[in-house]
Amino acid sequence: MKSHPHLHIVLAFLGLQLAALGFGQSLTFGLYGRLGPDYLTPTVETTLPLGEWELNARFQRDALGLGLGGALEFSALGRLRYGARVSLGLAGWGLQAAASGALGPLAANLEATYSNTLRSNLWVGDEAEGGLKLGLWGRYRLDPRQTLGLQLGFKNDLVGIARGAAELSYALRQGETYTFGLGLDDSRWYALLGWRGELDEAGTLLEATLRAGQLGRLEAALTRPLDEEQINNLKLRLTLSYPWAATLGVEAYRLRADLGYNGGFSLWLRYTHSFGGSE
Repeated sequence: MKSHPHLHIVLAFLGLQLAALGFGQSLTFGLYGRLGPDYLTPTVETTLPLGEWELNARFQRDALGLGLGGALEFSALGRLRYGARVSLGLAGWGLQAAASGALGPLAANLEATYSNTLRSNLWVGDEAEGGLKLGLWGRYRLDPRQTLGLQLGFKNDLVGIARGAAELSYALRQGETYTFGLGLDDSRWYALLGWRGELDEAGTLLEATLRAGQLGRLEAALTRPLDEEQINNLKLRLTLSYPWAATLGVEAYRLRADLGYNGGFSLWLRYTHSFGGSE
């Protein structure tokens, strides 16, 4: 894929203009690169509140992404969020739509994605897969201590190979939260074990999930407050999986770095500035 340095400058300029005119609620500057022939791209993201809606845009090499989202409040009963985004450019095109919400003891998330090229070419940092992807996640709270979870997924890639996935889990809260489950991903089974709890009096929170069997995946997230008001936090995220892939994320104040490996290394650095909001 050829580089387009003039397009880089134009995209960054458009993002700056949105902020300078006071349209943006936040502005994120990023630089993404991965090992490979000539792949380095600046990214600029901005958000714009439109009454009950929120518009967001991302400018990157060879693609422009636009998204629109909103929410409905049901008083104390729950909340529904919904949104869609499209990405179009020299790399190809893609569409995404998602809805999530909670109503009483039930919470669910539904998403659908289709792209005619790898999603990582349209939304940097996304999966290096294309085609159709459907996902359903649900959770039902039996009582304040027990929760049942269900995940269903379906993929049909660019060459027409279809894959399905399903996972059933049970979570028990006894101070800390323990999660147990079983899953199936493209005819490969695995067992699930998870733990979530605070590590100290400062409120450092650790959440870890291990899937082990015919496939393996470890996910861990650590959040540590950096001030007494817990406005600023240090966030660390680690994912290890087999077949071999890994991601490491670090976030503090307005800076974020994501390092990944999936057949090759990638690095995404970002800085976010908010306009007229809390820091």
